[in-house]
Amino acid sequence: MIDFAGMSSADFLMALRRGTACMWSLEAAVWLLERTGVWLEDARLRQYVVGGIGDEDEVWAGFEVPGLQAGIEAGELGEHGEELVVLCFALSLYGNFPISLRYDCWGLSEEVVQLMGKALLIANGYAERD
Repeated sequence: MIDFAGMSSADFLMALRRGTACMWSLEAAVWLLERTGVWLEDARLRQYVVGGIGDEDEVWAGFEVPGLQAGIEAGELGEHGEELVVLCFALSLYGNFPISLRYDCWGLSEEVVQLMGKALLIANGYAERD
């Protein structure tokens, strides 16, 4: 089993990129987490990551969404706030993780809302990651 907790943030990001390559919505979720700059450093998130070794001996990673959802609901990733909403929005791009844009996104900073909007464009193939 791969120890994601011991990886540098840069290596962790690269593993997530490998695990989501060529899937726009998953790439968008990782892009958003990178741009907001919070969760890739947070050890609490890494316990919900699964991965493996690819054909070229490179580590890939992805989120174990049902476990992560249970962790969020149990409060293991902190209280409801901007950082947690960003994670939930990213997970909604990632897979079956419904959120209420009206209630969850109310009061977010303009910067975060703009990043979320760009992530949505990326997820639908209308924008490139930068």
